[in-house]
Amino acid sequence: MINKIALEIEPSQIEQLVDRLPQSDKIRLFRKLGREVAAQRMKEIFKEIDERRKQFPISDKEIQEEIEKVRRKIYGPRHR
Repeated sequence: MINKIALEIEPSQIEQLVDRLPQSDKIRLFRKLGREVAAQRMKEIFKEIDERRKQFPISDKEIQEEIEKVRRKIYGPRHR
């Protein structure tokens, strides 16, 4: 038999609980939250890029031309 419990808890209460954790658990929690935040940020960045791409479409040829311009700027005119 599974018992389910629902709690209403404020973020400040969670912070107080985290303050009580040993350092090793805090580090583990920090890393887990960091991965989740990073994943969410990446999703948002890709969403923005996709929206811009739809608003301002650019061809593969134009992309290659821009890449070549940057390469020449970085490596000089000899770069192929």
